[in-house]
Amino acid sequence: QSRPHRKNIQSPIPKPKNLFFSLLLLYLLFTFFFGFISSLFFTMSNETKDFYNYQFPSSFSLYDMMNLPTSAPSSYGNNGFDLSSYSFTDCLQSSPGAYDSLLQKNFGLSPSSSEVFNSSIDQESKRDVSNDVTGETPTRVSAPSSSSEADHPGEDSGKSQIRKRELAEDGGEENQNSKKVCKSSFFTFMSIVEMKFTIFHYLRVLFFFFMALSSYSFVVRGDKSSVLIVDVRSFGARANDHRDNTKAFVAAWDMACKSSSSSVDLIIPRGEFHVGPIRFSGPCTNVTHLTVRVKGHLKASTDLSKYRSGGGWIEFGWINGLTLTGGGTFDGQGALAWPFNNCITDSHCKLLPTSLKFVGMNRTIVRRISSVNSKFFHMALVQCRDFKGTRLNITAPSDSPNTDGIHIERSSNVYFSRSHIATGDDCVSIGQGNSQITITSIKCGPGHGISVGSLGRYPNEKDVKGLVVRDCKMSGTTNGIRIKTWADSPGLSEATNMTFQNIIMSNVTNPIIIDQSYCPFSSCSSNVPSKVKLSEIYFKNIRGSSSSKVAVQLHCSEGMPCKKVYLENVHLYLASSSGGGSGKQQSSNGGNEAVSSSCRYVRANYIGTQSPPPCDQNLEANLIEATSSEPQTKNYKRWIRLSIYVFFVLFFQPLATILGRLYYENGGESTYVVTLLPLIGFPVLILFNFFSQLRQQPKSTDTNFNQSPSFTTLVSVYMCTGLLLSAYAYLYAIGLLYLPVSTFSLILASQLAFTAFFSYFLNSQKFTPFIVNSLFLLTVSSALLVVDTESQDTTNVSRVQYVIGFICTLGASAGIGLLLSLIQLLFRKVFKEHTSSVVMDLTIYQSLVASCVVLIGLFASGEWRTLPSEMRNYKLGQVSYVVTLVSAAISWQVYTVGLVGLIFESSSVFSNSITAVGLPIVPVIAVIVFHDKMEASKIFSIVLAIWGFVSFVYQHYLDEKKLKTCNTDPVENDGTQTW
Repeated sequence: QSRPHRKNIQSPIPKPKNLFFSLLLLYLLFTFFFGFISSLFFTMSNETKDFYNYQFPSSFSLYDMMNLPTSAPSSYGNNGFDLSSYSFTDCLQSSPGAYDSLLQKNFGLSPSSSEVFNSSIDQESKRDVSNDVTGETPTRVSAPSSSSEADHPGEDSGKSQIRKRELAEDGGEENQNSKKVCKSSFFTFMSIVEMKFTIFHYLRVLFFFFMALSSYSFVVRGDKSSVLIVDVRSFGARANDHRDNTKAFVAAWDMACKSSSSSVDLIIPRGEFHVGPIRFSGPCTNVTHLTVRVKGHLKASTDLSKYRSGGGWIEFGWINGLTLTGGGTFDGQGALAWPFNNCITDSHCKLLPTSLKFVGMNRTIVRRISSVNSKFFHMALVQCRDFKGTRLNITAPSDSPNTDGIHIERSSNVYFSRSHIATGDDCVSIGQGNSQITITSIKCGPGHGISVGSLGRYPNEKDVKGLVVRDCKMSGTTNGIRIKTWADSPGLSEATNMTFQNIIMSNVTNPIIIDQSYCPFSSCSSNVPSKVKLSEIYFKNIRGSSSSKVAVQLHCSEGMPCKKVYLENVHLYLASSSGGGSGKQQSSNGGNEAVSSSCRYVRANYIGTQSPPPCDQNLEANLIEATSSEPQTKNYKRWIRLSIYVFFVLFFQPLATILGRLYYENGGESTYVVTLLPLIGFPVLILFNFFSQLRQQPKSTDTNFNQSPSFTTLVSVYMCTGLLLSAYAYLYAIGLLYLPVSTFSLILASQLAFTAFFSYFLNSQKFTPFIVNSLFLLTVSSALLVVDTESQDTTNVSRVQYVIGFICTLGASAGIGLLLSLIQLLFRKVFKEHTSSVVMDLTIYQSLVASCVVLIGLFASGEWRTLPSEMRNYKLGQVSYVVTLVSAAISWQVYTVGLVGLIFESSSVFSNSITAVGLPIVPVIAVIVFHDKMEASKIFSIVLAIWGFVSFVYQHYLDEKKLKTCNTDPVENDGTQTW
C-alpha cells in the first residue's frame, strides 16, 4: 500500500465578526471627530496665549520652548524636522528671508502659506511693540530684573529706571522691537508645528487602524498549513469492478479522522465503486478541516439485510468542519427496494435506508454532488447546526415512494440553495424541532413540493421557528407550498415565523395549502382537531399556474385556529388559461371558470393583488372568536418605547435645526461644518443598533448563510446614496445660512411633494385625490415664501443671497425626496427585505460615505484653516462653540433613532403623523430665539403645510386600512403601491 502524502494549500478563511469591525470603526470615528474639535480648542488655549506673552531670553531655542529632552533632535529629525540650531539670536541676525527659508526647508511651505497665521499674530505683535514704546509692561515677564516690579507695584519711578536699563542692555528700543517681531514669527512657527502634529496624529490613527485590520487578517488566515491527502485506493479500494469496497473506505476514514494533521482531504477518485452501509463517525479530535472529495460514482448495495432500520447508506456523524464535495454521484439503486416500502399498510415494517444521513454535525458544507434513485430519503439532517448545501442535483422517478430530496429535523442554521430536485415525494421537508432554516433558489419538480411537516405525529415534538423559502420554482408538482399537521396529535407544539416569497408555480395542483387534518393512514381519525398551533405565516409574491380550481387552501385546526396569516401579491391562474390577471378561464360553453380559495378556521390578512379572491372572512372571524381563548394583555413596555421615540422626534429635530442656525448667528461661517452636523454623529447609531440587537432577537428569519446582495452591490448602493446624502446636506447648510429659520423649515417641508413625484416614476406611485391635494398645498405653501420680502429684511442678506438660499433649500427638499424614493426602490429590488438591521446598516454606511465626502471638501476648500480663528471669535465663547457643534451632531442622530424606532414599533403612518405635529415647532422657536417676523403670509404658509401633511398622511392611512383589513371584499388591483 502506498503511503498518504501531503501538499500545501491555504487553509480556509473564517469570516471576521461584525462586532470587531464595528468597535474599530467606532473608535476611529470618535477619535477623529472629537480629536479634531479638541485640537481646534487647543490651538487657542490659555497655554498658547501664555506662551505668546512670555518674554524669552535671546538664546532661548525652539527645543526649550517645546520642553523637549536633549534626545529630541534625533527622533524628530527622522520626521523631517531640523530645529536644533535655530534660536532667537538666529532670528535677530538672519536676513528677512531666513524665516521663510526655514519654513520651506522643514515643511515644504512657501512664504504665502503662513500668511493665514501671520495676519492675526502680526496685529498682536504690533500691539506689544506699541506697549513697549509707551512704557507699558507686558502681561507676563519672566526676566529676573522684573521681580522688583512685583515687589513694589506702586513705585513708578523704579519701574521706569528698570525698563530703561533693560533697553540699554538689549541694544536699545529698536532691537527690543525686533525681538518682539521675531517672537511673533516664532509664535506663527509654533502654530504650524501644532497643526503638523495634529495632522500627523490623525495619520497615525489611520495607520494603526489599517495595521490592526492587516494583523487580524493575518491571524485568521494563518500560515500555510500542511494538508494530509488520504486516497481510498491506498487502502485497497478498486474502481470499476463489482467487489465490495466498504472495508477500504472505512480504513481510509479511520486514517483521516485520527490524523494529527489539522487539515485532511479524503479522496474518492473517478470510477465506479460498490459499497455497503458506511458510518463515517467522529469526533475527529485533531482535524479542524476535513474534506471528502467524491469524484467517482458510488453504488449502494442492493442487499437490504445489510442495512439497519431507519439508518443510512452513507452516514456522517458527530463531526466538526466537514466539507463534502467533488462533483461525484451517490447512486442508491432504489428501484429494487421500492416494492418493499410498505409502511403505509404495515405498521411493523422496516424503514429503508437514507442515501446520505448527517447526524450531530456542526459547520458542514455539502456542494456539487448528485444523488440518484435513493431507497428512501436522499438526504436527511438530524441535530445539525450551521449546515450549508449548494449546487446539489437530486433525482428519482416521480412514482418512487418516500424519496424525499432533503429532510431536516431538529436542526438550526441550515441553508440550501441553487439546487435541482426531482423526486417522487417532497423536494424539501422540514420536520419538527427546526429553527432558522433557509431554502432558496431551488428548482423542484416533479415531486410533492416544499413541505413543513408532517408535524404532530409523535408526543413531545419540538417547535418549528424561523423558516424562509424564497426564489424557488415548482414545476408539475402535486403541491407548491404545503404545511401539514396530523389530526388528533398526541401533544402540543407550534410552528411560527415562516415566510414563503417569490415562488413561481407552473402547473401545480395545490399551489398554497395548509392541511391540519393530515391523516394518510386508515387507522387515525381526522375528526379530532390537531394540537399544532400555526402563526405568523407569510405568503409573498406567489405567482403562476394551478392545475386545480382551488389554488389556495387554508384549512386550519378547529381547536387551534391559525393566527397572523398574511397573503401579499398572490397571482395564480388555471394552467390552461392564458395567464391573465383575473384568474379566470373561458370554458368551452362560454362560461367563466376561475380559481378560488378555501378557508377554515383562519382569518387571513390580504395585501396587494389577490388571485384567487380572498375567502369570505365573516364566517371565519366568528369561528375564530368563538374558539379563541387567549387573553389580551397590554404591552406597557411598547408604549414606553413609543413615548420615548415620540419625544426624540418632537424635541431633537427642532433642536438640531436651531443649533445649526445658532452657529451661524454667532460668528460661524463654514457651510462644511454645518453640512457635517447631520452626518458625522452616526457612531451613535452603531451603539443604538448594537444594544437593540442585545435587547431582543431580530424578527428576520434569515440565517448566517443568507444570500444577501454581493459586496460589490452593497458598496455601490452605499456610495451612491452617500453621495446623494452629502449633496442634500450641503444644500441644506447653504439654505440655513441665508434664510430665516421659520422660512427655511417651511420650504424644507415640501420634501413630501418631491418624494411623491419621484416615487411616481421609481415606485409606481398612485396619485389619489388626497395626494394631489397634498402636492398642491405644499407647492402653494412654498410659493408664498418666494414673494415674501419681509423675511428677507430680517436676515441681513442681499436679495441675491436670499434667492440662492431659497433655491438651495428647495434643492435639498428635492434631494431628500429623491433619496427616500431611491431607498424605497432599493429595498424592493436589491435588499428585498425591510428589517431594522438592514435599515440601520444603510443609514450608518451612507452617513459614513457622506461624512468622508464632506471632510474631503472641507480640507480641499481650505475652510479648515479658518476654523481656529472662527472659534476664537465666536460670540458665545470657545467652549460654547464646541458644545454647539457636538450637541447639534448628537441631536441629529437621536432624531434618527426616534424616527427609525417609530417606524418599527408602529408604522410609517404614525411616524409621519408625529412629523406633521412637530412641523410648527421650528418656526415658533425661531420667532422666540432669533426674533424672526411671523407675518400673515408665513402663518398662512404654516397652515397650508400642515394641511398638506395631514392630507398626505390620511391617504397613507386609507391605504393601510384597505390593504390590511381582514373583513374586506376581494382585492383586484394593478399591484401598484400607494402612500
